[in-house]
Amino acid sequence: MREPQLRRLHRLAGIVLAPLLVLQALSGVLLSVDWLLGIHRRFGESVGDASPGLARLWDAALVEIHYGAGVGGAVYHILLGVAVVALAASGLGIYFQVRARLRRQAAAGRFRGEQSARAPDRGGHSHGS
Repeated sequence: MREPQLRRLHRLAGIVLAPLLVLQALSGVLLSVDWLLGIHRRFGESVGDASPGLARLWDAALVEIHYGAGVGGAVYHILLGVAVVALAASGLGIYFQVRARLRRQAAAGRFRGEQSARAPDRGGHSHGS
């Protein structure tokens, strides 16, 4: 694929994936911090069975957002994973195309520089020697 098309595809994929990745990352961070610090466990011990529905709703919402629900959640996670791999691959493709272009330009510049250094001037004398 040519670089301009690859860049457009990469940009579009990044725009679509960014909010989904932020949601996954944020829910994962909140779940991990909660697990590491034991916030809800200690909260549950302090209030016992009178735990407000909001805490349970918060837990359920985070788990639902992060892990997904049933087949739909599994399909979402598979698509998100494949899309992240495709985004990384397109980014590598862009990198290698830019790298190759810069190397070609540098080689052409060196070649032109050597040519002009050896080219004879108007008097017929070479500048290179």
